[in-house]
Amino acid sequence: MGVAMGVTQSLESVAKLALEVTRGGLPLGPGALSVNADGIVEIRRPPPASRHHFHLDGLLFHVSVTPDADRTLFQIWAEIGYLPYSIEAPEKRQTLFTLLRATSHLRKARFVVDEKQKILVLGQRELPGHMTLTDLMYEAVQFLQEARPYLRVFGQYL
Repeated sequence: MGVAMGVTQSLESVAKLALEVTRGGLPLGPGALSVNADGIVEIRRPPPASRHHFHLDGLLFHVSVTPDADRTLFQIWAEIGYLPYSIEAPEKRQTLFTLLRATSHLRKARFVVDEKQKILVLGQRELPGHMTLTDLMYEAVQFLQEARPYLRVFGQYL
């Protein structure tokens, strides 16, 4: 009787797993399956990242919140504009580099130039636990309070 009961539980477990996979879609990645204390196979799917966007001072800001088991990754960024080529506007380019150097002390916002000469402002923070709406707003406001004065100065030259 004990063997038959174990086989029945295994079949029920496989049936539940198959149903869950068909609902959630394939493929399953490494570490996606686990066996709980009762011997039932479960699918561990991390919650998807949430993406948000908003406009402020003529810039489109992107926010990504990526939860994990015991932490949340908060990221925020915006494209500010492009550095002009030296031949086009050498004084403007030099001024923008001076402004970029002036932002090096910031803690929450980083101003960077990518390989296409695009100026971006980025912020990233890893928080313990799961992020609430209040946490999201707090992190976004902290980032913007630090970056906004510099964004206004950059706006005069771009």
